[in-house]
Amino acid sequence: MCKNAGFTLIELFIVIALMTILAAIAIPNFTIWVSNYRLKDASFGIRSVMQAARVAAVKERNYVVVSFDAANNSYIAFVDNGAGTGGTRDNQVRDGDEKIIKTGNMPSGVDLYEAAFSTGSRTRFNSRGYPTLMGSVYMKNDKSKYHKVILSKAGHSRIEKSSDGVNWSR
Repeated sequence: MCKNAGFTLIELFIVIALMTILAAIAIPNFTIWVSNYRLKDASFGIRSVMQAARVAAVKERNYVVVSFDAANNSYIAFVDNGAGTGGTRDNQVRDGDEKIIKTGNMPSGVDLYEAAFSTGSRTRFNSRGYPTLMGSVYMKNDKSKYHKVILSKAGHSRIEKSSDGVNWSR
């Protein structure tokens, strides 16, 4: 008696149907996770540029500016020492050959919608590593989750989260 080993066509279709159902459940959760991860990554990127600017200000013994561009979802940190032709010291604008400390862009699906400091969308650190302008940077993802990076007068930053952009918690 010859016995054939293997799967029947019906068993194969049942397995494919089960895998399709599991994928339909998992994919939406995965996209939410990816979106939230990108927002978290962007928040840590903002904290990182602020820390790098603070360290560079002490190292360079000069002002270091961190400027946020909400329209282009980007940021730049540079030494504001007026280096190079046409450079102006302490004007909080990168001109001449002023040294770039760090630049970055928001990940896909993350919107840097506001940078609120005392004089607009930039802050700067003095040669002792203290910010001269305190404030916050606001971001949201495409799933309506919000993060805010707050810069204190001591130069430390922290991240707060919100599900509505109004009520914040750590």
